[in-house]
Amino acid sequence: MSSKAALAKALAQRLSGSLLPGDMPFAKGGLERAAEFVVAAAAEREAGTTSIVIESISGAAGERFMRLALINDDMPFLVDSIAATIAAHGLAIDRLIHPVLAVRRDGKGKLSDFVPGEAAGEKRESMIYIETSRADARQRRQLEQALVATLADVRSAVQDWPRMQVQMAQDADGCSDSEGAALLRWFKDGMLTQLGHVIRQRDGSQSGALGICRKSAKVLLGQISYERAFKWFEGQQKGARVPLVVKSNHPSQVHRRAPLDLFILPVIEKGRVIALSVHAGLWTSAGLAASPTQVPRLRSNLADLGKRFGFSPQGHAGKALVHALTNLPHDLLVSFSDADIEQIVTTTMSLIDRPRPKLALFPAPLERHLYAFVWVPRDAMSTATRLQVQAMLVEAAQAPVLDWSTEIDGPLALIRVMLDLPEVAKLPDATPLDARLKAMLRGWSDSVETELAASDDPSRAAAIAHRFAEAFPLAYRSEYGAIEAARDIARLRHIAGEGEHGPKRDVRLHCVPGDGAGVLRLKVYQRSGAIALSDAVPALENFGFRVIEDVPTELDEGRLGTIHDFLLAAPAMLGCTDLLGRAAEIEGAVAAVLNGTAEDDPFNRLVTAAALGPVEANWLRAWYRYLRQAGLNYSVPTAVDALQHAPAVTAGLIALFTARHDPVFKGDRAKAEMAAQSAIRDGLSLVSAINDDRLLRLYRTLVEAMLRTNAFALAGEAALAFKLDSALVPGLPKPLPWREIFVYSQRVEGIHLRSGPIARGGLRWSDRRDDFRTEVLGLMKAQTVKNAVIVPAGAKGGFYPKQLPDPGRDRDAWLTEGKDSYKLFIRTLLSITDNIVNGKVVHPAGVTIRDGEDPYFVVAADKGTATFSDTANAIAAEHAFWLDDAFASGGSKGYDHKAMGITAKGAWLSVQRHFLEMGIDVQADPVRVAGCGDMSGDVFGNGMLLSQSLQLVAAFDHRHIFLDPNPDAAKSWKERTRMFALPRSSWDDYDKKLISRGGGVFPRSAKEIPLSKEVRAALGIEAETIDPDGLITAILKAPVDLLWFGGIGTYVKSSAENNVQVGDPGNDALRIDGKDLHAKVIGEGANLGTTQAGRVEFALNGGRINTDFIDNSAGVDCSDNEVNIKIAMAAAKRAGRLTEPARVKLLASMTDEVSEIVLEDNRLQALALSIAQAGGPAATGSHLRLIETLEASGQLDRKTEGLADSETYLRRAADGQGLTRPELAVILSSTKLALQDALEHSSVPDDPALEADLFAAFPAPMRSKFRQDIASHRLRREIIATKLANRVVNRLGLIHPYELAEEEGADLAQVAGSFIAVERLFDLPEIWRGIETEPMPEAARLALFDRAAAAVANHAADLLRISAGASGPAKAISDLAAGVNELSHAAQHLMPHDAKALSVKLRSDFTALGAPEKLAAAVAHLFDLDGSVGLARLARDCGQSATDLTRGFIAIGSALGLDWAQQCAERMSPADPWERLLVNGLARDFQHMRIDFLRRHAGRKDDPMAAVERWAQAQAPAIRKFRAMVSRAQAAMPVAPAMLAQIASQARNLLGR
Repeated sequence: MSSKAALAKALAQRLSGSLLPGDMPFAKGGLERAAEFVVAAAAEREAGTTSIVIESISGAAGERFMRLALINDDMPFLVDSIAATIAAHGLAIDRLIHPVLAVRRDGKGKLSDFVPGEAAGEKRESMIYIETSRADARQRRQLEQALVATLADVRSAVQDWPRMQVQMAQDADGCSDSEGAALLRWFKDGMLTQLGHVIRQRDGSQSGALGICRKSAKVLLGQISYERAFKWFEGQQKGARVPLVVKSNHPSQVHRRAPLDLFILPVIEKGRVIALSVHAGLWTSAGLAASPTQVPRLRSNLADLGKRFGFSPQGHAGKALVHALTNLPHDLLVSFSDADIEQIVTTTMSLIDRPRPKLALFPAPLERHLYAFVWVPRDAMSTATRLQVQAMLVEAAQAPVLDWSTEIDGPLALIRVMLDLPEVAKLPDATPLDARLKAMLRGWSDSVETELAASDDPSRAAAIAHRFAEAFPLAYRSEYGAIEAARDIARLRHIAGEGEHGPKRDVRLHCVPGDGAGVLRLKVYQRSGAIALSDAVPALENFGFRVIEDVPTELDEGRLGTIHDFLLAAPAMLGCTDLLGRAAEIEGAVAAVLNGTAEDDPFNRLVTAAALGPVEANWLRAWYRYLRQAGLNYSVPTAVDALQHAPAVTAGLIALFTARHDPVFKGDRAKAEMAAQSAIRDGLSLVSAINDDRLLRLYRTLVEAMLRTNAFALAGEAALAFKLDSALVPGLPKPLPWREIFVYSQRVEGIHLRSGPIARGGLRWSDRRDDFRTEVLGLMKAQTVKNAVIVPAGAKGGFYPKQLPDPGRDRDAWLTEGKDSYKLFIRTLLSITDNIVNGKVVHPAGVTIRDGEDPYFVVAADKGTATFSDTANAIAAEHAFWLDDAFASGGSKGYDHKAMGITAKGAWLSVQRHFLEMGIDVQADPVRVAGCGDMSGDVFGNGMLLSQSLQLVAAFDHRHIFLDPNPDAAKSWKERTRMFALPRSSWDDYDKKLISRGGGVFPRSAKEIPLSKEVRAALGIEAETIDPDGLITAILKAPVDLLWFGGIGTYVKSSAENNVQVGDPGNDALRIDGKDLHAKVIGEGANLGTTQAGRVEFALNGGRINTDFIDNSAGVDCSDNEVNIKIAMAAAKRAGRLTEPARVKLLASMTDEVSEIVLEDNRLQALALSIAQAGGPAATGSHLRLIETLEASGQLDRKTEGLADSETYLRRAADGQGLTRPELAVILSSTKLALQDALEHSSVPDDPALEADLFAAFPAPMRSKFRQDIASHRLRREIIATKLANRVVNRLGLIHPYELAEEEGADLAQVAGSFIAVERLFDLPEIWRGIETEPMPEAARLALFDRAAAAVANHAADLLRISAGASGPAKAISDLAAGVNELSHAAQHLMPHDAKALSVKLRSDFTALGAPEKLAAAVAHLFDLDGSVGLARLARDCGQSATDLTRGFIAIGSALGLDWAQQCAERMSPADPWERLLVNGLARDFQHMRIDFLRRHAGRKDDPMAAVERWAQAQAPAIRKFRAMVSRAQAAMPVAPAMLAQIASQARNLLGR
């Protein structure tokens, strides 16, 4: 039978025979495969060794398992030891077969046969076959190693058992304690499974190891325990029992898994304990079940107790005593002292009579272990209860559980727990633990009520418990107990349920003993429903926690609430104690996030990891959001990491911010700031990552740039506001605002940018979450240049609502949230804005002011906020804001721009100016128009009604495309009028019968639109069908007279731009390049119809266009007039001189006059552009010089404003092309703004001569009745400065004011002052009025304006020279009016022949252009009076007649030839700006050297002519020499500036003699 098959077949029979009834049968073929597997394992084995084979089987679902074959010499304890080892590895045994077979092997141990029958004398082997659940390779290796160790222990214990028996008998014989000796013999006689023995010497060495003591249990006790054992026997325990009985921490691997029982006896020599004899084993089941009357030691205890208490063995008490000792664990009792046995026995007896919860504690000998006996009602017994008890004991003893067991006896269950005490242990008091046990097991509702009464309102505890207690499931009760339930109920009661107001969730941090280091728990409470893990887990991770598990508990199926208990791993480097010490702060932050009232992002990690409060973390979050808007590229995790890893810097930033802005800061702010800055610097020195360093430094500079914040005010709880000095924030894109306010909250973010202290602009509802500042900055830039015509500089605001519902599902809710976000934005801006009360500036409460007074803050409607003005004004009224309803113009009590048509009318003036210069009257001549918009819109609708001669060929909006290839102007105008009056009309409402042949109205949703031949001709395309986008593109390219932008969108760019740069993705498919436009004129009634580069490209290709901020500035101009009017009226209203009804009535009555004031600004600005453009390429040099000057002063940025470099402009000039109107528009606005700024910082606006300008800014009905209010207007100086700056630039042009300042070394304010004086002295308003109103060709009109400006500049230069800007306009007018008037009337009689000839030529040049003779003469007369200002001043100073002085002046000029030199200088117009300055200065020099001469030589009584003649006679030789030089210059044509400079130098020397 030596073949494997035969062996396997024989073994299969034996395996089958070993199957027990109820064992799972093998699957088909399974038995044979198992036999083959075991035979293979047993094939070769030497005696005394073990063969172990473990194999994992794969297959179908029911065929995947792991099988083991263990071949060993037959001996006791094999099966139970092997099974216990497998179970210890967490594997379930599905099958175990254990035949013991008689086998034969050859000399090499090779299996040859199974011997059948009794096989007397044959060697027997244990062959064990086991099937378990599968394990991975690592687990299989560990199991195999454990089985080898276990079987080695079994083999050793079995082999050494006889010797251990002998050793125990010897120790029993030598034992001095008779009961102890009897106990040892009792054990020897089969009541103890002896497993090992060792002799322990005092020096720690061991000898005589037997059984497991020479294998796995070489160390039965620790060194300290052995030392205590020696002391036990050496007098510290006199009369100590022998043997000493203790438990080992080492579990037995043989027989059953349980702590080894150790029996220790002293080895005594010469009366001294020299060693310890230690027996190790396990009580047998028979020994444990024996009656105490049969167990040595226990029998004596029983007798002693009966005798002591007088119990009769036949009585109830005696029987109860025996019952107690019988049921208590013998293996523990034999180690107890008499006192402990008495206590445990009497306790047990009392529980038999009166079952109740009870806890008792007993320390083991040597204080190695603590034994806890816990009796609980059997109905309350569960795994959860046991675990609760164990947790309580572990917490109290600060010791781990080593072993436990449970028993049921009648109505009680006994839980025995063995705890492993530390070396230095403090034994817990059993009394409070017993009380806790009773509370734990008390009736649940009663327990909960008791705990509630202790922690809450006792009078309500019963009602609360009645509602909540029974809703807790059993698992919760066992796991947590009543104390925790009371805490949870308290939290649940303070959160809102369904339909209730208040927070819906709450949280609580706590720890559970045994969770381990770095682990804590967080309970999340919710009154209705359960929280989704997808909501909670990311939120907790953002706080730095890692979620390990979630245990949800529903109360009454969630109707009373749900409690989630999250097991969390704490953030790195943080312990539970650290976090629990800040529990309230952290809980508040987490709850806010889960309730949706705080942001859920990684900045929350700073609350845990950086120990910041949630408020402080929110500051850092808000600052990051601003920096992100400003262009910071770092992500949120990067920013948070930088702040977390540099805690000193982070704390320093918070300290710096607090020291600078906390209004109740105690201490020295300056010192606190210095300390914070020092901490930041020191912290930065430790930062090695360059990105972290850069980001942290940005944070610091941002804090340093803050001027105000509401972070410490009540308003800051709703939304934070930070006012910044933008110039102090590094890296901001240009243009830099003067000030900006960043608003941040979970609900809304926004920005308000101002280019000056007095600034205005709209607030828009932005749809750009991550870069709304970029959007608003561009709009502020446009608003700034647009606002050149009004008092305030440009401002713009934008807000982004962050919690908008889906408008597709609920548009009303979407709009409501947007409007509420707008309200919050406005309130927050006002929270850090000054107010004016009783004429005095009042700072906002709770705000530290670091920037002085700043009360001017107005808003306006914009994209998305067109109907919000009344809302804004209502908020201003709530705050009692000084501007009243001037805060937001255009409300229900303001001017309705659409009803006035003001924006369209203003833009239409630009259109008229374009066409007038083309010789077309748009009011009468037919003009073909294409446009963007519809008749329901303000700008498009009003614009298309401003002329009845318009022929609207095509138009489009977001809904329809309108085509009318050959419209009837009159009929179509009437139809447009009807549609404009129709509420919410669309192109589809147009009467189709009135559309010309081939036209129609088409929806933009159509796939294709057929094109008639008439439409194709009108649009200049050939396709017969086209898609809507293509058709709109064709309309934009159409060969029309006018392209009118009245709708939203940017449709034109330059060929050098891409769509991304434009920033209007919705219209990318429609957009065209400026070079592809075929319209003659573009009117920009709406904003951003074309990019600035697109405008320039169109203009360079011959198109006529201004800019949107020029064309549609009437809207903002009207709003500003409304604000200024209302400010004046508010003062009257507060003084009780104006009632609200009267105010509203007066506002309405002035509508037309306000419109006239506004439109005049538009008209003059468009005219000023034409005058500037008329300079052509010759003016390029001066324009460039002006650009450079504005750049140098920081009032212009080429790149931001879309201006090219100088080389580009010079190349254009060489090609005969000057700056385009869009480029000149930028310079025009910048020039006005610079001049306005200079005036506001000067005393010029305070001059009495300008008071008329102040009153002229208001409608006539206000000028008398509210004169006092206008005169004391809060913006008096700014209004005057604005009006004057506009008039100076509109009349003098772009170049003259700056050249005057450079020529005369004056500032711009002095130039403006001299302009006012000249304007009044020469009655210029009358001349300008005539030029503007008299019929003439536009070329003549522009020429008259240009030359008049040059003449005015000459007079202004003279005034600047004679006064050096020292006297104001009023005084100059008073001093000079008589002299100038005298010379004006005498000019024709005084002028020399050459001057008269030049005057006549100038007039003829004007009339040749088509100018009226009278106006030509008036402008020429301004040149005739050149020098009159200086002569009038001289006349006043000397007391001479101005006429007489002029004769002397002329005589000098004639004698020396200076008149010719001056005329040459005035006629020169060099392109180089420096040469222009030179020749202009020379022209003034040739005048003033003569005036200076007369001042020296013509006294108060001396005749000027006589003085000149005397001097001429005296200097005759020098004069002849000088005249010779002048003659040479006259002969050298052309005359160069250098010649004139030399003549001036010589003349100055000559006249100085």
